Amino acid sequence: MSSAAKPQIVILLGAPGTGKGTQSAWLSKELGVPSLSTGEMLRAEAAHNPELKRLLAAGSLVSDGLVCQAVAAKLRRELSSTGVILDGFPRTVAQAEFLDALLDELGLPRPLVVHLLVKEDALLTRLTSRRQCPACSALYNLETRPSRAGAFCELDGERLVQREDDTEQVIRRRYEDYRQVVNPLVDFYHRGDYYVINGDRDPGLVSSELLEIIAGPSALAA
Repeated sequence: MSSAAKPQIVILLGAPGTGKGTQSAWLSKELGVPSLSTGEMLRAEAAHNPELKRLLAAGSLVSDGLVCQAVAAKLRRELSSTGVILDGFPRTVAQAEFLDALLDELGLPRPLVVHLLVKEDALLTRLTSRRQCPACSALYNLETRPSRAGAFCELDGERLVQREDDTEQVIRRRYEDYRQVVNPLVDFYHRGDYYVINGDRDPGLVSSELLEIIAGPSALAA
């Protein structure tokens, strides 16, 4: 993708815990394309916004207006010449329509959408086992990717924490919210560059399939 003639916008679509953050970070490094996590962006903003912090801790959806405003400002400031990988945006048809209008305004094509699918029980196990570094936001998993430093981050030595939204009650609520909005979103995108990947596999296999879809078969041989 880094050699493409124009920027490419990639959307990783999937329920919380499907591995969007892990895969977007890997793709960003592999392809030299920045990734934008709306979850991380909103959590950073929540440090200064008590109401937003309360919504995120409860697993509640943030309003379309607030999310769209934040993403638009970020893209207008920081959109790379190579494009961007969007993790967690859009989550509703209203957000998707807003993104289409924004891309048109910026002279960019409609996005390529990859939908990661993982069963609910597997998502619950993944998320309740997830731990994060509060300093650098690095993610680990007690079951599948524990930190080599035990209870501390491999990168900076900070003690790892469990996010407030990674409890079973909040996870099930977030998943139900996601189920209610994802089908209309799939309908919105399925006539374009839309692909489905089984995310309930080894992350390396998922990464290889993602890379082939986004950058073409030749990328796997590079």
